[in-house]
Amino acid sequence: MASSIRNSPTFRYCPLCFREDLERHGELYWHRMHHIPGWDICVKHGTWLNHSKVALRQTNKHVFAEPTEENCPLDQVAFITDSELLSHYRSIGNGIEALLTQRFPHRPLDWFQRHYESRLRQKHYASPVSGKVDQAKLQRDFIQYYGNEFLGRLQSSLRGEFHWLAAMVRKHRKSFFSLRHLLLMNFLGISLEEMFEQDEQYKPFGDGPWLCLNPAAEHYQQKVITDLTISTCEITKEVIGTFACSCGFVYTRRAGESDQNKKSRVKQYGEVWEQACLRLANESLSLREIGRRLHADPMTVKNHIRGKEVKDGRRNSQRERDRTEWLSLQQQHPNLSKTELRKLNSALYARLYRNDRIWLDKHSPKPSKKKTRNNRVDWNQRDLEVLAKVQDAVSQILESNGKPKRLTVGRIAAIAGVRALLERHLDRLPETKKYLEKTVESEKQYRWRKIQWAMAELKRQDEPLQEWKVLRIAGIRKEHAPMEFFRKRDSIFVEMLKEI
Repeated sequence: MASSIRNSPTFRYCPLCFREDLERHGELYWHRMHHIPGWDICVKHGTWLNHSKVALRQTNKHVFAEPTEENCPLDQVAFITDSELLSHYRSIGNGIEALLTQRFPHRPLDWFQRHYESRLRQKHYASPVSGKVDQAKLQRDFIQYYGNEFLGRLQSSLRGEFHWLAAMVRKHRKSFFSLRHLLLMNFLGISLEEMFEQDEQYKPFGDGPWLCLNPAAEHYQQKVITDLTISTCEITKEVIGTFACSCGFVYTRRAGESDQNKKSRVKQYGEVWEQACLRLANESLSLREIGRRLHADPMTVKNHIRGKEVKDGRRNSQRERDRTEWLSLQQQHPNLSKTELRKLNSALYARLYRNDRIWLDKHSPKPSKKKTRNNRVDWNQRDLEVLAKVQDAVSQILESNGKPKRLTVGRIAAIAGVRALLERHLDRLPETKKYLEKTVESEKQYRWRKIQWAMAELKRQDEPLQEWKVLRIAGIRKEHAPMEFFRKRDSIFVEMLKEI
């Protein structure tokens, strides 16, 4: 078969195997296991195979070249010292020996593909729904499992995007060398018996039909469900099965859950369950007891019977008493609002709100309209007040210690405590607006002020006024410094020294 795995140019042998052959048979013979393309160890003795002096391909294909002690020296033995490497070799070598010595049935290419797809889904390397393989994760874990050295020795390194492993986990359109099949099977935990004897498909919830978990149905806990939808959780990436029964009951379950009677959540209870819920409510059972019988939370039961006619004499009589008491409470306190009446008898209000809300809203005091006072603002006076605060904030920014901070509307407003006024009503504050337009710094002005501060700092520290030092202290990159600074640098330094 054509393959990228090359044969050895010479016959190979294990010196220890040959010594045993001499003792047992009195002669040497070539071992099949030692001539597997890409294989270079003796699994039995844990030694590296030696190259003989006999070429694998002779000029005459009918020549039999027998092994002898002359063309196969027996004194050169090299043991494998890396225990992890030897372990990988032995796990693959056992598979090679089984293929050489046992009979396995012939299987088509799609047979192997189904096995790989199923196990990749189970190992979370492929989507349980679409079957799309996460090639990056698979390649990373595959290399981490075997190591580049081992894969390189077996001529099975993964290079580039279109390597043999990526092709093998896609649709099989060609054959792959058996050594590489064994590498992938060993990585995924598939034995040769499983591969050849079991027709595997991805069934995270087994074969149907599946159990119906509707306690109100006659077929409760019987395998009657045939509608199964498989999906994945967007957060945990777990495989989720959605089971829909003909009775209307729909529930979900996570893959790997051993207890088939356990459900993750109920997506739909269905008409059968709801009728049973209403029937038990008409028998005057409590919400807790109904929930216990139907395997649901009491609040779930309440939500399903709310708004439906429940023939419960005790509840109807309680409702009438509550209505009468609420009307009587309003007659005793005709001037109180709905909220004030609620405070007088909170338990009564809570019962009506939960069980008779429509009647409660209809027979309660209407909310009174609040009278809003129109307090006009003297914007001229406010303008002067805000201006004073803004000027004080500007002084604080300019007189603060440390590196200068830029004069911006946001910073000034935050320090002055008038952010809302400046954001919403600046047009009503003309004097403040005029002052801000004159005071707020542009980027260029702010850089000039930082340069002046940096020069003053250097002078205070008795440091020489050098261009790079000024820009570094000011925190300005050279390409962002004003051009005037470079053209008039010397004169600026002189003037600044005079001012300082």
